[in-house]
Amino acid sequence: MFAMGFLGMARSEGAAKAVEAHRASIVPMGFLAVLCLLLGVLPTYVIPALSRELQPWTAGSSDALVPPFFASAQGHGALPRGFVSEFHELGAQAGEGVFPGRGLVVLHRGGTQNPVVFAMSTSYMLLALTSLLALTWAVVRLWLTRERRSMRRERWDGGVRRLLPEMTYTATGFSNPVRVIFDAIFRPTTVEDTRETVAEHFRMAIRRDRQTVHIADRLVLRPVKSRVMALASQLAQMHHGHINAYIAYVLLALLLALAVGLGAVTVAS
Repeated sequence: MFAMGFLGMARSEGAAKAVEAHRASIVPMGFLAVLCLLLGVLPTYVIPALSRELQPWTAGSSDALVPPFFASAQGHGALPRGFVSEFHELGAQAGEGVFPGRGLVVLHRGGTQNPVVFAMSTSYMLLALTSLLALTWAVVRLWLTRERRSMRRERWDGGVRRLLPEMTYTATGFSNPVRVIFDAIFRPTTVEDTRETVAEHFRMAIRRDRQTVHIADRLVLRPVKSRVMALASQLAQMHHGHINAYIAYVLLALLLALAVGLGAVTVAS
């Protein structure tokens, strides 16, 4: 996934000459990335917070989704003993006394026949994966390759002498589902849709150049602009170059002003 998203070959001149963005552009994305990581690693803190905010509009609660496996948490005594002991044997109480909150396990409980549909803990998973990566690094670096030297050579591309950008994967496979969802919101326009034959034995290639329109521009600025232009078009039809019509416009405006003035005087009297 990292190779497809960040190590692909450039398919355009702009991508080939891309430079690192300014720090002012990287810091907000880094903040959002850290926030996504925290939301994924600590869901047992995010879910109760969201549940409290949504409580006035929903009838559900996060108590069943994030059970109080920590003995110090409120409601721990209300859990069935067998249920708690089974999960404690799996390590659900790990981190008690170190981490605050109800626990680090998220689960969905079903009925009597199927009491637990799924149970997971991204917090414990992060610690386990970090420990495995550290152990793997130690074994490879300190034992397997301790007396070996690494040498750099040209990569092997399955016998292909020159790997073309068209032969490599792109990040579209990962970004396309998100683009499909947000296309319904942002509604980008296709400004170019051309078809050209690559070769006689190849299918016809379709090339589209998409232009993304900002949602504020589409919902606010463009409707206002279209209505102003429509009004200006209607007013422009009055300018046809006939001097008699212009004099009539002035006369009608004068009569309208006199009528409004007389009406105001009558109401005041």
